[in-house]
Amino acid sequence: MSVQLLESLDDESVNATPTTTRKVAIVGGGPSRRRAPYKDETWEIWAFSSKAWRYPRITRWFEIHAMTDLRQQLASKKRGRRRFGTYMRWMRRLDCPVYMQREHPRIPNSVEFPKDDLVEEFGHCFTSTAAFLIALAMYEGCDEIGLWGIDLRGRKYIRQRPAIRYLLGVARQRGIKVHLRRGTPIRIPDTPKPVRTRVLYAYGWRSRYAWWRYRLRRRKSRRGRLKRRR
Repeated sequence: MSVQLLESLDDESVNATPTTTRKVAIVGGGPSRRRAPYKDETWEIWAFSSKAWRYPRITRWFEIHAMTDLRQQLASKKRGRRRFGTYMRWMRRLDCPVYMQREHPRIPNSVEFPKDDLVEEFGHCFTSTAAFLIALAMYEGCDEIGLWGIDLRGRKYIRQRPAIRYLLGVARQRGIKVHLRRGTPIRIPDTPKPVRTRVLYAYGWRSRYAWWRYRLRRRKSRRGRLKRRR
């Protein structure tokens, strides 16, 4: 089944014909998040990001980082991004399920993310939140998957692309229709080759191989050197 590159979804057709097809829009924090089909109720909106942006509609929210890791990542103020305390308060007010590593006593709608089930089904391949969500959509038996706000451009995402390509290839093999934005750098293989990562994204944050923490570690190391000089 071919990949659907549909700009028509950007028009957010409100008068969609009722269907039993289960469609999941996976929405990250990239610029194309604004184009997700929020007004089309036939799409579930599975979103994740610490961006300070008001999503028009959310079916499920995902924050699978460990709390200590998240607190350190969001400790400093960054333009367009929520700080840790603000982000936690925002999640606490959500009226949809909030998937986390484990249920959180201060997040009423928190739900434990089924990481072990996905690893058993798809292997030790997960290098991003988006990869976990693609796998979860397949695991739950969805019929269509669309990606918005997951632009994956540049070297910053070099570790994330292979797993996403692999999982989208698996989705296509299973007969799931995949919707990608025009211009996306993702190319789905006809024959997906399994990917294995040394460290599971978000869960292996204490590992020295946790690449998403490299910048934070460099910053902390720099601060330590400055303190010693004083």
